[in-house]
Amino acid sequence: MNNNSGYIKSLDGLRAIAIILVMSFHAEITHFGWLGVQLFFVLSGFLITGILWKEKQNTESTLSFKFKKFWVRRSLRIFPLYFGYLLFITFTYLLFHFPSYYSEYASYLFTYTFNYTRSLPGWQGNPLFTHLWSLSVEEQFYLFFPLIIFLCPQRFIKTLMVAVIFVSPVTRFLLGEYYTAKGMTEPVVADIVYWNTLSHLDAFFMGGLIPVLSLDKKIKKPQRIFTGALVIAIIAGIINFANTDSGKYFFNDLGYNSGQTHLYQHVWHYTVLNFLFASFILALISYNSNKIFASIRKLLETNWMVNVGKVSYGMYLFHWAILEYVCKRIFTTDNLALKVIVFIPYVITVYLVASLSFRVYESRFLKLKDTLFTKKKTKKANIQVAQPPASELPFLKPASNE
Repeated sequence: MNNNSGYIKSLDGLRAIAIILVMSFHAEITHFGWLGVQLFFVLSGFLITGILWKEKQNTESTLSFKFKKFWVRRSLRIFPLYFGYLLFITFTYLLFHFPSYYSEYASYLFTYTFNYTRSLPGWQGNPLFTHLWSLSVEEQFYLFFPLIIFLCPQRFIKTLMVAVIFVSPVTRFLLGEYYTAKGMTEPVVADIVYWNTLSHLDAFFMGGLIPVLSLDKKIKKPQRIFTGALVIAIIAGIINFANTDSGKYFFNDLGYNSGQTHLYQHVWHYTVLNFLFASFILALISYNSNKIFASIRKLLETNWMVNVGKVSYGMYLFHWAILEYVCKRIFTTDNLALKVIVFIPYVITVYLVASLSFRVYESRFLKLKDTLFTKKKTKKANIQVAQPPASELPFLKPASNE
């Protein structure tokens, strides 16, 4: 729950779960590990909307200062590592011409529009940069959403967010129908829909409605909402698994495999999952949660989970390249049990690399976030430095794909 500083420690633990899920998916241990990206989206919606909503109420700052403060702080968190990583790939390409098709996608990567390349003819993916599509989605959200929050009336914002949540499944359906009519295969259509920013607005807004409507204070029994969402997700997954040829083992699949449009999975998958994750976050941070969620918070607040969560952004950037070009060069197996065993040192390796990056490189830019926007007040001979608002403290610093 919130403490006086505004930092919600358990959300770092939630980031840890999200990144480990994604890593398990790329390591081919789970079919459902991609859910980690969806969790990142909902969590980002909750965090970013909370920050923007609180800033909107701040009458002491000018409108231009609010925009500057948000976008500069976001840039200091995201850009140094992202563009540093892209420069590394660029130098690799210039020296070794690897990957050979990198030049076709470089402009999209550097402009955060890579998520729209999936529909290009002859598209080719690569573990160095394919997963960066999700960062494009997040950055586009960071670009346009402050305009809505700061420029529109509160009632309009609330109505818009609710409306978009209901319209998003229709948007995904229409996108799927459009690209299917163009003769594209099922996996390609599923990816195009998945990579489209419009497909995930309901993820951001479901998380964002929690602070906008103060649901953590108003809803008396949030665990009931989560229980209902969990039951819906499980039943939908079982039905989908039973009617889709997606895997041999249910617990490796849960009915949430990726790259499929059969049974309109590209339409309802995200709605069900967004509701599930948003309700979990609500129960986790709510003032009215029961003892079960108190125990879950303690688990998520353990040191190792918090530490992983704090560097999850770096882990997300580095993990696939380390898997393909380091771990698989040392040890390759098709045996699931052996993959699980190898997965442990793999996670540790990625964590160590991300931690080194965070301490040596990223932290230098993160220090500027508070330095640039700390207000100084002078009274007589005493100089008092105002503390940054609660939403500016570690609550935001270890952002997943923020």
